[in-house]
Amino acid sequence: MKNFFISHRNPILAVLAIILVGGVYSFQQLKTGLFPEITFPKIKIIADAELQPVDKMVVTITRPLENAVKQVPNLQLVRSKTSRGSCELSAFINPGADINLSQQQIESQIAKISATLPAGVNISVEKMNPSILPVSGYSLESHNYSPVELKKIATYTVKPFLSQVTGVSEIRVIGGKSKEFWFELDVAKMQTLGISPDQISNVLSQTNFIKSNGYLADHNYLYLSVTDATVKTKTDLEDLVLTRKGNRTVKVSDISKVSIQQSVEYT
Repeated sequence: MKNFFISHRNPILAVLAIILVGGVYSFQQLKTGLFPEITFPKIKIIADAELQPVDKMVVTITRPLENAVKQVPNLQLVRSKTSRGSCELSAFINPGADINLSQQQIESQIAKISATLPAGVNISVEKMNPSILPVSGYSLESHNYSPVELKKIATYTVKPFLSQVTGVSEIRVIGGKSKEFWFELDVAKMQTLGISPDQISNVLSQTNFIKSNGYLADHNYLYLSVTDATVKTKTDLEDLVLTRKGNRTVKVSDISKVSIQQSVEYT
């Protein structure tokens, strides 16, 4: 055997060289990825309904969505999780089924019941794959800034810079707090002035906007007319006019105490 390798050393070296070159070439052509395109037989349905109570969410949104999703063929299991203002459904599809077709069927079933759902509900349907999972996370901490200020920095300073990175498709800001204006209504004053909570809600919905009124021509110049009804400070909100009673103007500060608070979040 020893004599065989010695006498045939050149052909053996040639075969080994060919195998080595082929291995290097195959390794260079091998496609790799940190998050390969793998689709799991699972579809997520997420519904956002602002700050609806949990019990109302279950009855008006979660149950109707479950009943609609259960009518989809090749469905194996449906799991739901409901919290204040949101619910999340996980639809597990039978292995081997067309996940794209199942997603379309789920969206079709949800569209059929969309008219029966409460107004203002936002629903998204997504296939589960590594591309929708977070790749990396960053946290902001400070001893001088409040959670409200940190969230503002993350949203308007950090997020725009990170979105410019090549290959980044989505950036989500999680955590922190949002600033809210809280009204403590004086029921006795409201009854005396004949003002209902619906009136206050309607007035608030008709303000806090910027609207273009078009262009005005004057001496060969065009001027853009803009209506600015934004509420920038607590004082602006307190001075908001609710109604007029004869010569008297009723403002928010007349029937309510306005305070600035951090938003309450539920998980």
